[in-house]
Amino acid sequence: MKINHSRSSFTTLLFLACFSLCNLHAEPLPTKGRLIFEDDFNRSLDDGEWTINPKYTKAFSIRDGALVGKELPDAGHGSTTRKKINTPNFVLEFDFTFLGGRQFNLVLDDLTYKEVHAGHIARVVFNKKGITVQDDKTGTMNLKLRTQRLKDPTWMTKNKALMDSKKSFKSFAFQEGKTYRATITKSGNLLHCKVGDVIVKLRSEGISHPKLTQFGPTITGGEISFDNLKLWSIKE
Repeated sequence: MKINHSRSSFTTLLFLACFSLCNLHAEPLPTKGRLIFEDDFNRSLDDGEWTINPKYTKAFSIRDGALVGKELPDAGHGSTTRKKINTPNFVLEFDFTFLGGRQFNLVLDDLTYKEVHAGHIARVVFNKKGITVQDDKTGTMNLKLRTQRLKDPTWMTKNKALMDSKKSFKSFAFQEGKTYRATITKSGNLLHCKVGDVIVKLRSEGISHPKLTQFGPTITGGEISFDNLKLWSIKE
């Protein structure tokens, strides 16, 4: 059998070139520094580690060593619980399981910043269709843009390109009852989320906001559980 060495060499070179180009976009992530906070939820929910608005008290419980939350009927908003922090950059890891719930937003807030709705700076959205990372500060939660959007029903259509630039989405078929582990990295203007082999990331100016005061889930639909949460600083 005669081998075409010229063709084989060309194919090899083409593969290596493509591999090199692909890896130009595989930027290294910051590494974990000091462990700031961890919670395995093997305790009472009344110890004050997490802040729960009295409106949503009945939405959360600790069951079998995990935090379980659900949306309350007629509440008009997803159920929220928040953990206070004082760091703009971090690596966050946690397990989660859909137990009838439809979606949760892992929000990153600065309650001292008054130019966005409810202090929302950025978020990662997990639902049955996939994962979204989003810049809230210069996107949908910016008060100026939000006011325009609420006044004009056609605003979102007219500004679709702008709004699309403030988020990144990848499909992911989450299975009911299966536990997944998420790793979220917030560093400068980068928000990066990894679940299994799926990575969703976004660089956007609002993400580089210099202060965060809290984070936590907002849950819609039925139950979703959370466990084995750890938060690290970014190694300098």
